[in-house]
Amino acid sequence: MGTPNDTLNALLSGLQAALPGRLVSRSHVPLSLRPVGDLEKGVLALVSLGEGDYANYRGREAQLGRISALLIGHLIVSEQAEAIAVEQAELALAEEIKAFLRGNLPTGVSSCLADGFKQSGQLEFPRGWIVFQLEVQGVEEN
Repeated sequence: MGTPNDTLNALLSGLQAALPGRLVSRSHVPLSLRPVGDLEKGVLALVSLGEGDYANYRGREAQLGRISALLIGHLIVSEQAEAIAVEQAELALAEEIKAFLRGNLPTGVSSCLADGFKQSGQLEFPRGWIVFQLEVQGVEEN
């Protein structure tokens, strides 16, 4: 199994390839600090929350764990639009992410499961956000 960095970098590469119109990185920048041009494209940040659920049997101590991660999406809609436009844009981005998760995962990632996602509830119109909770596992090495 590669390191958590290896696994997250592999997942990042897969997301970048699957969502070429979006800006995807492993660096989170608060929504209020994002340039409008970036938000118009839609921004995704993949961040790690840690690793756990190790096998912990003899010879596999602290191995075969799962990475807890967040996939944070930021976007903006026109100020002339109704607030529901933010919700619709968030849901469209969520569908792109779910389609990626249902497809072939990139080399180096054996599983990537979404526990669900949260969205802004139109509270920051015209800006919006979504946050997916992910459980990610790398490929086991012998």
